[in-house]
Amino acid sequence: MMTRINYNNDLQTLYDAVKQMGLTIETSIDQTWKALQKLDVKTAQAIIDGDEAIDQMERNIEKACLELVLTQTPVAGDWRRIASIMRMISDLERIADHCSDISEYIVQLAAKPAVELPAPMEKMFCLMKTMVKETVDAFVELNEEKARVVIGQDDLQDDYFLQVCEELCTRMQQHPEEVRQRVDQLMIAKYLERMSDHSTNLAEWVVYIVSGQLVNN
Repeated sequence: MMTRINYNNDLQTLYDAVKQMGLTIETSIDQTWKALQKLDVKTAQAIIDGDEAIDQMERNIEKACLELVLTQTPVAGDWRRIASIMRMISDLERIADHCSDISEYIVQLAAKPAVELPAPMEKMFCLMKTMVKETVDAFVELNEEKARVVIGQDDLQDDYFLQVCEELCTRMQQHPEEVRQRVDQLMIAKYLERMSDHSTNLAEWVVYIVSGQLVNN
């Protein structure tokens, strides 16, 4: 009985670590948007420099998962949770990587003549941020319904991405002198779309943890 109590405590510690990783990434997303709006090189560089700390979070959680498997005796449902967490932290780490990737483009954009962001890009950023937050909340609450809402938002993000692409193509045709900046903005939009894809993956793993059902893409 004591072993099981210790195991449950370790599992809760694992959940708390994933939650903290998610909250840290939410903060990084907020800072990335602020840096993009103002082309703030200092903030962008801080995001780039801070990526290693999130990588370390992933390694620590992965190690804790393996130790839990090796030292305890997980039952079937626990195996599902632990395996899902190991997949989830990979998606979380990729979202953090993309914050860093976007920040590198912010540094490049700051060195060029300023151009306005495509109008739909703010919608892309806000939706991606919402998807990440709702997925983290769904994981903390083990809320399948909330996770499925996130999964359903991925198509909307794809629509926003196409709108950004169309606007950027039009602006490059009308203002050839802005092509370099517009290409950078296109790459940023692609990273936002990928971050939403990773959020969708995360939500699918939450559904699996709660229901044991793998979501069909």
